Amino acid sequence: LRTLNDEEMDAILEFAFARYFEESGLFGTVEDAVARVNQLKAIGVDEVACLIDYGIETPQVLESLKRVGAVIRKTGEGDVNAPKEDYSVPALLNANPVTHMQCTPSMAQLLTVDERGRSALKNLKTFLIGGEALPGALVSEIKTLTDAHIENMYGPTETTIWSSTQTALPSEGITPIGKPIANTQLYVLDAERQPVPVGVPGELYIGGDGVTRGYLFRPTLTSERFVSDPFRSGDHRMYRTGDLVRWRADGSIDFIGRVDHQVKLRGYRIELGEIEARIAEHPSVREVCVMAREDNPGDKRLVAYITAKETVEEEAIKASLGESLPEYMIPSHVITLDVFPLTPNAKVDRKKLPAPSMVQKKTAAEFVAPKGGTEEKIAGVWKKVLGVANVGSKDNFFDLGGHSLLAVQAHRELKAALSNASIAITDIFRFPTLGALAEHIDGSSDSGAGLDKAAARAAKRREMMRRRRGG
Repeated sequence: LRTLNDEEMDAILEFAFARYFEESGLFGTVEDAVARVNQLKAIGVDEVACLIDYGIETPQVLESLKRVGAVIRKTGEGDVNAPKEDYSVPALLNANPVTHMQCTPSMAQLLTVDERGRSALKNLKTFLIGGEALPGALVSEIKTLTDAHIENMYGPTETTIWSSTQTALPSEGITPIGKPIANTQLYVLDAERQPVPVGVPGELYIGGDGVTRGYLFRPTLTSERFVSDPFRSGDHRMYRTGDLVRWRADGSIDFIGRVDHQVKLRGYRIELGEIEARIAEHPSVREVCVMAREDNPGDKRLVAYITAKETVEEEAIKASLGESLPEYMIPSHVITLDVFPLTPNAKVDRKKLPAPSMVQKKTAAEFVAPKGGTEEKIAGVWKKVLGVANVGSKDNFFDLGGHSLLAVQAHRELKAALSNASIAITDIFRFPTLGALAEHIDGSSDSGAGLDKAAARAAKRREMMRRRRGG
């Protein structure tokens, strides 16, 4: 560490501060620590070990233990020595004579891939599933585990939860959301709020006794989403769901996707739900989610995420889609994940689906050689610093054994090897794959945002140091 110059020391401190203070520790106030612990609890972490630093005065350390106790109390852990009971869904189903259960398709999917969950479903009599599109393939799998009646439930909170139902049967594609329940009207309307024919996509509007009065203290949003119902006499309103659907000939309704999930790509308007429905028909696919990502400015691409029942190649999915969809609706990437990230209410968290560059190791095992110029020079430096024989374009500095101090050494070597390039030590942390780092160095990445963030972290770090010194 004594060999670090001021610039390198500051860069390492900024990186360490961002990682440990903001992401990987219980630093700051009790409220900061409670927020971090609650985030960990939300993803299933049930124990946190605290490393107590006795490098400072003992009385100050002991005083800090009171704050640790406050975090424990506020996060609801109670007696840390009490035996922990198993409150998981499979445990509750097995320990109690549960006959009826309601959950989202994402939660149901998790149960089918867990051995305890699969066993726990067998005693159900009625399985209510709602909150997301229900793949017919998931219904097929559940049917192999239980004789329960499966009902697909549809309805937003604004219409008092349920508005339509449909008995779910094994099938390809997405289970219809069904027909309206009692005292409820469903309308499929175009942009002018006129009814559309059978088979034509339109936005779903819901009328009837379940429609709520609006949003509390939000009159503008209320007037936008709750509109007059022209199809009933009297003063009635209907709720504009934002869901894209179409009538079936039998009077039930197919869910296609979200109106706000419609994207424009290279001049074409694309319904992401339509692509999802086609991918869901593939026999190897469990779940699917399609997004339009713009990870690089001006480069918007369709990305499909799937969980699979068995190994399936990306090209097989694309070839299957090519049989029924035009070329511009074929995703650029099909990424297979073990599980989808979920929100606290067990729906797919689209914001946490990884960028394609973050999962290249999983989707492309083949070695990709550096592409001349900058990439070859970086590869040479990484081989020397990391002591590895081969470095490819998709390899990650830290996956190859790199760490903060090796990043310092690599930075120095890169400055010598790329004498005409402007490169900061933090670039290795921001662009850890060889190809991304080369692209950044060659000037195709926007470094301004990173500098702004680094400056903000430095300012925050200085403030915390000032507070700790009591200044």
